[in-house]
Amino acid sequence: MKRTAVPDFAGRFLSVSMIGSQQAFAMDCPHFEMQGGRWFLIGNVPTGVSKGDWREGAQTAVAWDQVSSYLVFESAADYVSHVARFRESKQKA
Repeated sequence: MKRTAVPDFAGRFLSVSMIGSQQAFAMDCPHFEMQGGRWFLIGNVPTGVSKGDWREGAQTAVAWDQVSSYLVFESAADYVSHVARFRESKQKA
C-alpha cells in the first residue's frame, strides 16, 4: 500500500472499531507507520474520556487491515460531547 493510500488524520481524534470486536477504541493524535510490512494506526489513549481506563496516556497501535470502521472527531472534547448526546438519547428511550 502506498503512503498516499492511507487517510491523513493529523490533529484529529478517532474512535476505531476492529474486526470481530464490539468495543471501540479511542485514539488521539493518530498517524500511520509501516511495521513488519503492515500499516499500523498509531496514537495515544486519551486521558479523561473514559472512567478508570488504566491505559490512559499510553501509546496504542492497531493494524489498519483489522479496522472495520472509524469515526473522526475534531478533538477529544468533540468526542466526549457526542458520547454524552448518545447516552442521553439512550436514557430517553
